[in-house]
Amino acid sequence: MSGKKVLEIGSGTGDDARELARLVGPEGRVVGTDVSAAMVDEARRRSAQGPDLPVGFSIEDMRKMTFADASFDATTAKLVRQHCDDLDAADDELMRVTRPGGRIAVFDYDFDTLTVDHPDRTRTREAVHCFCDGHRNGWNGRALGRRFLERGLREVSLTPYTVRMPFPFFRRSMEGRLGQAQASGALSWSIEEIADWWAPLTEAEQRGWFFASITGFVLAGTR
Repeated sequence: MSGKKVLEIGSGTGDDARELARLVGPEGRVVGTDVSAAMVDEARRRSAQGPDLPVGFSIEDMRKMTFADASFDATTAKLVRQHCDDLDAADDELMRVTRPGGRIAVFDYDFDTLTVDHPDRTRTREAVHCFCDGHRNGWNGRALGRRFLERGLREVSLTPYTVRMPFPFFRRSMEGRLGQAQASGALSWSIEEIADWWAPLTEAEQRGWFFASITGFVLAGTR
């Protein structure tokens, strides 16, 4: 990657962008973007505290970026498309700003791949679907290959990675979704039924038996 110009969409606080900057070296350049001004400010602050790296940050909407066509040798987006309300526009932009022959890499979860060890299969299936449908693009991961092949991406690979979820992270991820769905009527359970569903999971965590996982997909291809 030495000497390459790389775009990271959804760079957050800039950790990955700084790592990429180390890879491209002083002859290259990394641009990290985020729709959040607060994130961009924090990324700039953290970058100013470390070694001098060829990296900069800007506020951009991935659905309509300000960069010229074919501006980058490589473009990457990690866990950001799942929040986008216009994936067609976002994916078109990913292709547009990457030069012909350049590389595109995308990582997204597929939320319907959530796996939970629970004694109540029926209720757990409902909970998983509720968790998935609470995200703007719940089936995002499984559609990656098709979407970018349709746009002419070549030499496409799609690799699944399954991540085990510790109970505290699982609870933070799931609890709010179930509560919102119950309050809106999207989930027909009562508050007591939600508590009953959590009970064996809490016990499993206490006994060291808890298991949950989710699968994400890495797409890579040539523009």
